[in-house]
Amino acid sequence: MTLLVVLNAITAEIKKQDGSFDYEFGNIWDDGNVHALNFVKEIENKFRRKSKTYGFLNIDKSKESIPSILTSFNADTESHFLNASQRMMNRLKSSLNEDGRGNTHVGHIVIIHFRNDGEDDDLGRLLIVMVDKKNVFDFGDGLVPKQFNSIDVDALRQAVRYDLTLFDSVYPDHVQENQDQAYLHFISGKSTGHFFQEALGTHDIIDNTVSISSIFDAINAFGLSINLRVAHIRKLTEEVELLIQSKKGKQISINSVAKKIISNLPDNVDNMTAEDFLTFVNENEYKISEVFDVTRGQLQKATNIEGQKGQDYFYRVKRTALGSMRDIDKSIRYDVETRTLYIDVLDEDKHKELMTAISSEE
Repeated sequence: MTLLVVLNAITAEIKKQDGSFDYEFGNIWDDGNVHALNFVKEIENKFRRKSKTYGFLNIDKSKESIPSILTSFNADTESHFLNASQRMMNRLKSSLNEDGRGNTHVGHIVIIHFRNDGEDDDLGRLLIVMVDKKNVFDFGDGLVPKQFNSIDVDALRQAVRYDLTLFDSVYPDHVQENQDQAYLHFISGKSTGHFFQEALGTHDIIDNTVSISSIFDAINAFGLSINLRVAHIRKLTEEVELLIQSKKGKQISINSVAKKIISNLPDNVDNMTAEDFLTFVNENEYKISEVFDVTRGQLQKATNIEGQKGQDYFYRVKRTALGSMRDIDKSIRYDVETRTLYIDVLDEDKHKELMTAISSEE
């Protein structure tokens, strides 16, 4: 397991007085605080098993936007931690005080900056978690924890994690070519309040199209891990493709994909549940958001192989229809040695048209 180092941590307590919300910071936790380290270890470990939302922040150059706060923090993470924390909390406070949030129950916000041990040149990750005092920490003087209780991730309220190094390399101009490097991870917990998501940028994230290609990669790997035949893995892929097509541009949940896969496993695969597939996805870190959108073009790109040679020809082949030269049941086969694509023409009219074209050339 990767060793972690906590660089800075602080707690903010949100209070309501005279009908409006405000917050109060405690002290920055002591360097090497064991409770902070244990908290991050458990969050990193357990969040690998929980579905998340992955994404990129929209370009926003306003002074107090999340991208501006992260950019400023990255300039000097050691001395700008408190300033970045204050600016984050000001956004949370403003979001809380918007109309219609008067009865929102919050509690404490914990902000932790950490990185992998030994990676001194890495900017690290910034973790912002909404916690209930009774469920996670017992806070002492200065809101510094005096005890850390084991986390029930399902009882966590909400959390956002920013990978600062990825953000620094991708934002703002390099999103399309780096779809596998989503630097924002959002974990929804038991809280239904939207103020946390709005304040920390998860409502305006750019669609992460890598989700759709990752789904089919995960299906293939999952099938191999439980010793399914290649033909059955193709069947699972086709079933999920049909599920996505049936949504017609509406949002799709990874949970619905998992249920579709489990319902189409062969009879000899016993005791598998949708949770088993979700655990496989998360433990192997496939970047599939908990809920995502898929356009027709994105689905086509993920399920087909396309190519061309100048003006001579263009081809688009469904991955599930393609076979090797040994797959005699496949109407489209690829010879790896000669790099030749063979297509069986079953349509009689097209067969005659092709014959005519060849005859006319002769």
